[in-house]
Amino acid sequence: MRNFFDFTGKKYLITGASSGIGRSTAIELSNQGARVVLVARDEKRLEETLQQMAGTEHRVIPLDLAKTDDLSNLMAGAVEDGLPIDGIVHCAGVGSLLPLSLLNRTSMNDCMKVNFYSFIELVRCGTKKKFRAPRMSIVAMSSVSALYPKKCQTIYAASKAALNTAIQALAVELADKGVRINSICAGAVDTRMTQDAAKAASNFELNPQTLGILRPEQIACSIMYLLSDASSNMTGRFLFADGGMVL
Repeated sequence: MRNFFDFTGKKYLITGASSGIGRSTAIELSNQGARVVLVARDEKRLEETLQQMAGTEHRVIPLDLAKTDDLSNLMAGAVEDGLPIDGIVHCAGVGSLLPLSLLNRTSMNDCMKVNFYSFIELVRCGTKKKFRAPRMSIVAMSSVSALYPKKCQTIYAASKAALNTAIQALAVELADKGVRINSICAGAVDTRMTQDAAKAASNFELNPQTLGILRPEQIACSIMYLLSDASSNMTGRFLFADGGMVL
């Protein structure tokens, strides 16, 4: 029987790989034989991720996506070993939780740069023929907030909704290149971003989830499903991974 979760010989680039869902995804992919290019701002924490991974042929590339408009050099560095990229996972994100009174062009751009603009640039560069494998799968971390936003999530929810809508259009454009592209609408996950959001607003409450607060490794499994051929019939879709959130 075919093992759809054997990623031996595959290479994946993961943003936000220094913690949370990005770190868990990198570790789980390495456990299944994949090579991983780890991308995030904090080199020390990227190295901590690397130390928890199986295998030795991974690469760490420190990069602040909020300060980089052109990611061609990132992709060039990712394929220096001569092997193309089989998939991209965009886990980097800013959990902006701001009331309307504090929203301005600067705060909105800070959120959109990482959550949305950098993703579009990753796709633009990563799907060039010189960088990608003949068949590629791209996964972006979205949120249930894109469809069911809460108080003070105006720009965060908008950035994730933009992500989902862009993916629908990109799926049609990229299909003839052998590229599938999907997102995951996650519920509350036990990550630093969720913890920081709760601390930032004393009245911030998470909607109850039937399965409780999710672990990063649970979302990593959903990501691996979308990367694998087990989801070869899916593109331009968002997959709910919300623990059965009760609205």
